[in-house]
Amino acid sequence: MGFVRGVVWTAGAVALGVGLATVEIDGKTPLAHARKAWERAEAGEWLKDRAEQVMDKARGAVGQPQQPRERHSDEDRAALDRIIAKRSGNSGSGGNTASH
Repeated sequence: MGFVRGVVWTAGAVALGVGLATVEIDGKTPLAHARKAWERAEAGEWLKDRAEQVMDKARGAVGQPQQPRERHSDEDRAALDRIIAKRSGNSGSGGNTASH
């Protein structure tokens, strides 16, 4: 009975895939609607970043060089540079920033 159940589920999944790829709703397939919604959402960038991190981790596991894990925008880098410049300019305080 398990074999028949597997065949039925496989056939259903294939039929669903064919339906999503071929049936048109408002002039586009459901797959095209989903792709357009995905491109507008921020989830696409998040997933892309996560996939890159996983690939980097896998490269490290097999001994290939890894890319840096942190991704900073130009705005973030400029803010970090300002913080570093401010702290290095206060070298006379002995490194104690709690008094500020």
